[in-house]
Amino acid sequence: MKKLFALSTLLLILFALPACSFAATLHFDEFGTSLLLNVDAMHVFGVTFHFSPGLADYNGQIGTSGLAVLVTDPALTGPTGGTLTLDFDTPTRLLQFDLALLSTAPIDLAYTVSLSGGVVLGGSTTPQPGGYFSEGTFLYTGAPVTSAAITFFTGTDSLGGDVTDFGLDNLTYENPEPGTLLLLAGALLAMGVIGRRKILG
Repeated sequence: MKKLFALSTLLLILFALPACSFAATLHFDEFGTSLLLNVDAMHVFGVTFHFSPGLADYNGQIGTSGLAVLVTDPALTGPTGGTLTLDFDTPTRLLQFDLALLSTAPIDLAYTVSLSGGVVLGGSTTPQPGGYFSEGTFLYTGAPVTSAAITFFTGTDSLGGDVTDFGLDNLTYENPEPGTLLLLAGALLAMGVIGRRKILG
């Protein structure tokens, strides 16, 4: 009876704690680089990726070594004609990523991000010194969102180059902290050990 009362009290305390979140960042090397992984329908650390039309790779290579500042291989890579959609398991108030386009020109509307709830934001990229990439950083903080659809500039840049490929890196978003669940599991385990000692004793 005392054990049941203690467990009930512990559960009430745990569920009364405020929900906590921490920022998770994906670098797209979480599964190594030996095999290219199709990003479509992949679920990784609280986010599910979708990409169409065409194929995009979770751990792709676009040749950033020494030529890009923000994006580092491996990255999420694909053709600029596709749309990358992110579906979050838990609403996030933070969304950030770095983007490189295969271009040596500044691009004013390099990408658009359509957030759940109807908010649409755009961003630009600028060429890096001595590089082959036009890069930029997207940052959203605000009302929680459950999804984001990213479209990319595709076509000819101001210098006459065809912009055909992108690389996305350092994807950052809020992910629920598992601390409360770990506390609960630990408490249940401790109660079980205490109960077993009493039976054996």
